[in-house]
Amino acid sequence: MNVDPDLEFFEFIKIKEEEMETYEPLAGSYAVIQVDDRVLFAFNRFRKRWELPAGKRELNEAPKECAVRELFEETGQRVSQLEFQGLAKIMNLDTQTVKYNPIYSCRVDHLTDFIPNEEMERIILWDIISDIGPVDLVDLKIYKSLLHTTS
Repeated sequence: MNVDPDLEFFEFIKIKEEEMETYEPLAGSYAVIQVDDRVLFAFNRFRKRWELPAGKRELNEAPKECAVRELFEETGQRVSQLEFQGLAKIMNLDTQTVKYNPIYSCRVDHLTDFIPNEEMERIILWDIISDIGPVDLVDLKIYKSLLHTTS
């Protein structure tokens, strides 16, 4: 089951990391972590849906630093080898404004232990086929776009 959010995914823009600053506004970063043919999603206890690890940048934080921090804060995973993949062009349907979210990813052999936290209730390595309940539609489209560009 997919959740229709207040955001709409428009496209995945494949660019080099040094080109991302030409896109404005540059928003928070995503961390896409794969183990074999499955991807890490976390269940957000407030929004009641599965999401990719992501979040807003803190003051003077680089996009990659944001992805690394959000991944750790939300899922407990420490990954330093995240690689820039491109930007997700996303529109806020309420305000009709567009933003560009940096997408970072990597493959790992296994996940470390997860401890539930204030925001995330649990994590899963998802095959994107099985029914796991409500999934953020924008996040699912980001992951599928990333799969399409890297295969």
